[in-house]
Amino acid sequence: METKERLEEGYRRERRSILAWLGERVGREVAEDALHDVVARALANLDSMEPLRDVGAWLWRAARNAAIDAWRSRARRRAAGETDPGAAGLGGADGFDGLIEGALRSAHDEAERAETLEALYAAIDALPAEQRYIVVAQAIRGETFASVSARTGTPVETLAARKRYATAKLRAALADYGN
Repeated sequence: METKERLEEGYRRERRSILAWLGERVGREVAEDALHDVVARALANLDSMEPLRDVGAWLWRAARNAAIDAWRSRARRRAAGETDPGAAGLGGADGFDGLIEGALRSAHDEAERAETLEALYAAIDALPAEQRYIVVAQAIRGETFASVSARTGTPVETLAARKRYATAKLRAALADYGN
């Protein structure tokens, strides 16, 4: 089977699960755009690509890289003052953003940063569903507590408490990564 056909078949097979995984981390729209861009670039550059032994594994690695790129983009936007750092002081140095930035800052090279981000994703996945939801919505997608509260009907104070608990758990899980 030709590389293009294998890539297209792998995309059809893995698309739904990759989008679900990636969507939880960076938001559905960003996930769809990122996965589409990865596959489009791969199809456009098939001649220069090494033969793919395991298309599914390659697509999952590309999805992880897209999530890392989204995190970096968000950090650059935040540094430029383009996003809301969060409510009730949770986006500051003691909150979620400070935790992540500290862990990434202490990583000495790209491989270490990627390992740190993978540990972060695993720690986020291990959170209780309500805590994971607010971390993803507020800290990763950049939504405000007020907008999540309006959409879900959950009081802002409850959302903030869930994020505080989640941040404490993530801090413990990432203790070996510079925090």
